Amino acid sequence: MTKIIATLLFGYLLVALEAIVPGGVLGLLGFICLLASSYFAHLEYGGWVIPLIVFLLGGLGGVMLVFLQFKWLAKSKWGKNMFVHATSGKSKNKNNLLELVGKQAVAHTDHHPEGLVKVKGETYDSFCTTGYIPKGTEVEITKVDSFRLIIKPL
Repeated sequence: MTKIIATLLFGYLLVALEAIVPGGVLGLLGFICLLASSYFAHLEYGGWVIPLIVFLLGGLGGVMLVFLQFKWLAKSKWGKNMFVHATSGKSKNKNNLLELVGKQAVAHTDHHPEGLVKVKGETYDSFCTTGYIPKGTEVEITKVDSFRLIIKPL
């Protein structure tokens, strides 16, 4: 019985860490722990009913953990730094961005080498070909790469 509970708790810990360390590996290992706890239930109690109950209740517990974690984490002070809460509200297609090539802009943030530029009151994602430039530097838009502007300082 202790193996079953310990494996489930370890699996829950791995699933909880998955929200902090994305990538899917920890979540997959948590699922493997759920399977292992079902296997241990089979070894201890035999049959398939108890292992199935362990698997279903363990899975339900994992789903509830993820739901509560994201519900709580998204509202916590620490979690607010991890989630995107707003967008610019405007969709920018590549054709509109191509019209900006050759124009001058101002670096709205520091570029390391990525950042934001402001052109005609609009803010756009940008990439600086020369690396670092400080905020407020005047730049020229040289080309468009996907949905960001490629810039160089003047």
